Amino acid sequence: MLYTARKFDPSKAGFKYIMQRNFDALGSDTFDLAIIGGGATGAAIAFDASLRGLRVAVIDKGDFGGATSAGSTKLMHGGLRYLANGEMRLVREGLRERRHWARMAKHLVHPLPFVMPSYSHQKPSRLTLGLGLSLYDWLGFDRNRAVDAMQKMPGYRTMTVAQTLGLIPDLPRQLDSDTTQAQAKLTAGLLYHDGQMLSPERLCLALIRSAGAAGAVAVNYGEASAFLIEDNRCVGFEVKDRLSRKRLQLRAAITINAGGPWADHIMSAADKIPARKKLVRSKGIHIVTRNLTRGAALAMPLDDEHVFITPYMGMSLLATTDTKFNDAPDAARVTKQDIDALLAKANCALPDAKLTRKDVVYAYVGLRPLVTDLDDRPDATYGLSRGSEIYDHAKEGGVHGMISALGGKWTTARRLAEQVVDLAIEKLDSKPMRCRSHLTALECTPRGDLGHFMDAIRAAYPKHDTASIDLMSRLYGRFLPAMMAADTNGLAALKDDLLAARIAFAVSDEMAMTLEDIVLRRLIEGQIGALNSSQIDIIENWLQSRLGHSEAEMKRQRKALNDKLKVPR
Repeated sequence: MLYTARKFDPSKAGFKYIMQRNFDALGSDTFDLAIIGGGATGAAIAFDASLRGLRVAVIDKGDFGGATSAGSTKLMHGGLRYLANGEMRLVREGLRERRHWARMAKHLVHPLPFVMPSYSHQKPSRLTLGLGLSLYDWLGFDRNRAVDAMQKMPGYRTMTVAQTLGLIPDLPRQLDSDTTQAQAKLTAGLLYHDGQMLSPERLCLALIRSAGAAGAVAVNYGEASAFLIEDNRCVGFEVKDRLSRKRLQLRAAITINAGGPWADHIMSAADKIPARKKLVRSKGIHIVTRNLTRGAALAMPLDDEHVFITPYMGMSLLATTDTKFNDAPDAARVTKQDIDALLAKANCALPDAKLTRKDVVYAYVGLRPLVTDLDDRPDATYGLSRGSEIYDHAKEGGVHGMISALGGKWTTARRLAEQVVDLAIEKLDSKPMRCRSHLTALECTPRGDLGHFMDAIRAAYPKHDTASIDLMSRLYGRFLPAMMAADTNGLAALKDDLLAARIAFAVSDEMAMTLEDIVLRRLIEGQIGALNSSQIDIIENWLQSRLGHSEAEMKRQRKALNDKLKVPR
């Protein structure tokens, strides 16, 4: 059974209180938990803790879900390749959590078929691949338990060569070989299913909104600076408003560090002694390009790595590189070398695609925070575990009243949050409260059958074509009527009522504060090149008048957006 954070009131469809930014509210009370980082982990902690009745504040120095959480492959998966490392527990955890997300946010997470081609004289063999997928299915034995009809996933099956090429037309029938060995020929395709997020950015926003519905205070563009230490106990920290430059003290019984790839910097700022754990940052870039498949993803092992080519918004998403990154997290950028490396991997998998830099529509970067022991000196990151750890500072000789959530990934963020909140409640000496996050639908999640909900939305908005309104149903869920009713005054020049409503709703009800927030995170068209410069000009002018930004600030915002949209050639 799924619950809701509170009873839905159609008269408050905008939920303005929840998503209105209020920086001063951070200093108005002493909270139980103050969370640094509003990405997947921080948002999930805020959601879980708020559901358990704790007073929660969560901040992010940028936009919610705007960094590592946005720089993902957009998958909700158990991690098939982790089976090769013997990480059965991690795979099982991921598959269980995949099912929870399919229930909590069924409109934003959906099944995605994957094709894994099998070639003769190639490793891993077809038998090995089949055994691995059988084990994957077995570990996900409960994948269809109590999920929506549109979320059900079949077990893996073997396809003929013709069926395989029907889904991945550019797949080579035989692979070139530099040796005298027999040429590897395509013999079959193995079809299995995993989960895909329609928009990680909007899923993170949905977690923040749902935490707010349960009482949390959430503020983006709030940067933690000096920690407040009293008698070797962290009692909060100073917060700088990066928009107004105001400062205040946020006080809390427990401070949670959910800083992702910045987490070790936060740890060293709070503790006088070196931490026993360290982060190794893995840089991964992704490329959006023309459509290369027919509704299915390609998962193909390449030497000691792999390449994913997944369908996304009528295009293809290429994933991913995996290189050690030693610079400061803020310095992570997509380079020409990164793009060339990923295009080479994609062209190795699909030689007939003949991808070049000219085919790249959009490229983005993410840093994976991988947890290792202090003495470890890994030269590469691909083989490192994607597991998470909870660092209790007091237990390790550091300050009391602080917990760091290290590592992890999108799929297991909810479970990591559950464990963090369990520890926080223990430290608060509070009455134990059972976790409800895996049983609670997010605020925007349609109740009841998703197919029936989408049918009702189509009937309610007949002037919009089916594909467009179905996409809106998935992006906004049950907040779609509120979005459609947004005040679009000043956006008529777009000549697109639906786009105007989404932009207006982003600012009035979704805490979008900058041009980049709107174009790249509240909308997803910015990531596929579907917004032209003239449209962005209109959005920029409207945003300036709406929020009162100065000319200098708007020039800064436009440059920041252009830097993100520009593909290195």
